Amino acid sequence: MPNPRAIAKRMLLRTVEVLTSRHPVLLPQIASDEASTLDVTAPYRVEGPTLDIQIHNPGRGELTATLLTPNGTNASRVHWRSKPIPFNGPAMLGFDLTSGQVRVGGQDCGHAPVPLPARRFSWALTIRDSGRERSRVTGHYLPGNGAVGDDYYAGGNYVDYEAESLTTRELVVALARQYPFRGVAVEIGCATGGLLEDLGRAGFDAIGVDYSAWAVGRARERVGQDRVWQVDVEKDELTETPLAARAPFGALIMLSVLEHFADPFGVLERVGRLVGPGGRLFLTTTNAGGVGRWLFGRDWEGYFDWTHRGVDAVSAESLKTHLDRLSWKIEQFGTSLVWDGNADPTHATLREWWVSDARFRRLLAERDLGDLITCVATKR
Repeated sequence: MPNPRAIAKRMLLRTVEVLTSRHPVLLPQIASDEASTLDVTAPYRVEGPTLDIQIHNPGRGELTATLLTPNGTNASRVHWRSKPIPFNGPAMLGFDLTSGQVRVGGQDCGHAPVPLPARRFSWALTIRDSGRERSRVTGHYLPGNGAVGDDYYAGGNYVDYEAESLTTRELVVALARQYPFRGVAVEIGCATGGLLEDLGRAGFDAIGVDYSAWAVGRARERVGQDRVWQVDVEKDELTETPLAARAPFGALIMLSVLEHFADPFGVLERVGRLVGPGGRLFLTTTNAGGVGRWLFGRDWEGYFDWTHRGVDAVSAESLKTHLDRLSWKIEQFGTSLVWDGNADPTHATLREWWVSDARFRRLLAERDLGDLITCVATKR
């Protein structure tokens, strides 16, 4: 059922657009007053056992600190909240992730439950003094590790992989219709088989490989035992895998996988040999030359996934260079999106700009500055 508030919002914006001949945008209230936002320094990636958040605002007041953890996609729940804390800033908020101890200005303020239930978390900080209120939400994540199994796809890395991959899967199916190919398509890094299932429903013949045994098991449940295999295309001898008997392929699909390889363009060369002349390449990947990495540095979202071993090597420029070297003719190439999952509202400004301003989207696209790449190429 449509959300009445969302409908009213759209109607209001449309009315303003007609009356003013301008493109209206609704921003959160925090965007209206710079003085209401706390000035803090807070790392996105938490490397050690202690998180230190420097609150730079001077003056006295009462600080309330609320620890938030994820509750589904784009939602959070209160994990712990402090009592009002006397604040005499500037001051440091320290959070010990081992013991749960919270300290502000060197004073013990209580203990939050640990370990945390997820890699992502945030602090909602509010200072009240003399009737004025200033606030800030800070976003953080813990480095990941371990095998790529069910936890990776449902909380360890993705909140909900099926939902989060849907838009990209739909894009690849649309591109396959736009750039037809003959024969069988092979997907490298097919994960749980969602795209293979979508391609099959769309009338394409597609098989896949993945190096995660857990993911291959789930994919086989969706598309069949004889269409998915566990293969590490970076290390295994491909002539000794089931792929060799089915080559040459009519299309090579690499959906958000190139950045995972330690030698991404070495892998592209290896698997590219499986494709016959005139075969297609459908590829989506990260862009290390995009605005997100340029602006956020080590806080770029591309570093959140611990299996992104080659994320620094893949950019719009490097991909174009290697595709030409490997005898791929580019048919379509573009970058899009400001990719950032930080809960901090200062980071949200860039995401909101991308969503609301077509000129900004065009600016990034024309200069290959979007954080994600989509490419279609043909084997020469």
